[in-house]
Amino acid sequence: MHNIDGYQIFAELKQGPVTTIYKAVDSRQQRVVLIKLLNGEAATQPHRRTQFVQEGKISQRLHHPNLRRTFHTGTHEDRPFLALEYIEGPTLAELIQQQRKLPLDLCVYIAKELAHAVAAVHRHKVLHHDIKPQNIFLAYDGAVKLGDLGLARELAAGADPFMTGTPAYMSPEYILGREIKETSDLFSFGAVLYEMITGEVAFVNRTLSATLMHVANWEPSPIARLRPETPAELAAICQKLLAKNPQQRFASAEEANTVLQQLERRCGITTASKHLAEFLQAPGRYRQVAWQASATPRPRKSPRTWAQNWGATALMSAIMFMAGVLFIKSLKGYMDNRSRASAAHAGPGLHGARLPATRVGYLDLHVTPGGVIYLDGDSVSTAPLLAPLALPNGLYEVTIKHPTAAPHRMKVYITAGDTLRKKILPEK
Repeated sequence: MHNIDGYQIFAELKQGPVTTIYKAVDSRQQRVVLIKLLNGEAATQPHRRTQFVQEGKISQRLHHPNLRRTFHTGTHEDRPFLALEYIEGPTLAELIQQQRKLPLDLCVYIAKELAHAVAAVHRHKVLHHDIKPQNIFLAYDGAVKLGDLGLARELAAGADPFMTGTPAYMSPEYILGREIKETSDLFSFGAVLYEMITGEVAFVNRTLSATLMHVANWEPSPIARLRPETPAELAAICQKLLAKNPQQRFASAEEANTVLQQLERRCGITTASKHLAEFLQAPGRYRQVAWQASATPRPRKSPRTWAQNWGATALMSAIMFMAGVLFIKSLKGYMDNRSRASAAHAGPGLHGARLPATRVGYLDLHVTPGGVIYLDGDSVSTAPLLAPLALPNGLYEVTIKHPTAAPHRMKVYITAGDTLRKKILPEK
């Protein structure tokens, strides 16, 4: 193999459309490193080259035990490259693909380490902007490191002319073209935590528009449904990170980390790097911590209270049952489309998407007698809608299905800044 600026290449690990990753020996420091080299065609594209050089500048000034180090930046045959820390072990995406749901104590440990990494990035007034399981590296000694700052941006930078990133992990405010701050990274952090706990991607569907719409409008399936043994407080932490309104999330990664530590202390959990190392070496022999169903006991209602409210309870149960039938039907297609292949973490063709910045309009549907709402073949909600759907500009095919009525189909065009209202009545 060839030599790149003193680094002896001995293996090609990955070749993508933009970069190629090599394994190499740094003879000067006597260590194994990764060489990330910008591909020839990409090196001729100004925006690709600028982005790659920016990654090198940002990553070289970030030093923290939970961040993958960038040792050196340089140029080889007019193509920029980075010399990166080599981490022996899987990515979090690979581990989830192999094991699905991770032990809950390890979910908290990895989340705390990731919070340290995110906080370190934010202290330098930088947004990571691409937090996802594929960019989280787990070393066999139990270290957790956040890497790949290819989409990182200075907080002081202006708005992006393009939407960049992996849609399933983008924040709602970024998709909707609003201002993004540190809390945008916290939403992505929450999506990662959700995936570790449940083994499922929080927001993903067959098409780009459906994935973006789910992130902007809908909540993921409740953790309690997918993994009932999850402590209520841990599920609440994840839910807070995934709040649609940035102001309802934690104020910072440090605050999220503090709350995770408090949860550990209340439950008597002392998971450390050695436990992750044990799990990575022998998952089948790992002794999982027995968590209580909820770290905080819930007050019980007295028999008198139930007796007084039996009528309202029965009525509410009936309403929720009927709504649940329709809602489960609407979710079936969404849940069936989830895939455990690593490519599914971004959705088909979505990894590293570079798209025109989203401009958003709204669709307000008033449907009688109700039903399941589909957009471009993907089930998205049930009628009546609690709020108008926020959608990127474009043409959509809307289908309303009801068990006792023929499907209603129409095409609608969403225009930025406008709300399109449609009233759909039963056919006579």
